[in-house]
Amino acid sequence: MRIQHILAFAAAATLSLTACADPSVAPSALSTNQVTVQGSQAPVYRLSPDEAAGMKGLFRLDDGRVMKVTNQSAKLFMELDGKREELVATGSNKFVGRHSGTKVAFNQVPFADEVVVGQVAGR
Repeated sequence: MRIQHILAFAAAATLSLTACADPSVAPSALSTNQVTVQGSQAPVYRLSPDEAAGMKGLFRLDDGRVMKVTNQSAKLFMELDGKREELVATGSNKFVGRHSGTKVAFNQVPFADEVVVGQVAGR
């Protein structure tokens, strides 16, 4: 009977120490192959149809190329190097090409008069 009490006490003490330990250091006895990631969801930026319409235009880039921005309702599209691609908002004036990952930043939305275009490394 005493051995059962000692084992129960040892198990309780082990669980108590594991619960107080830093979870990134001590593995949990209850979880197997599970990872919990905590964080806040990034705010979603959406253009109104009027804002998107105000972004239409031609933008001359520093390297001499011309980027054409068009819209369909609240969606923006860029035409650059003969390719048309949707721009997805990642911030109030920052966008990324849906397929290429090309980063595009306007100085203001709507009615931008300056744009910075950067390619993702390795593309």
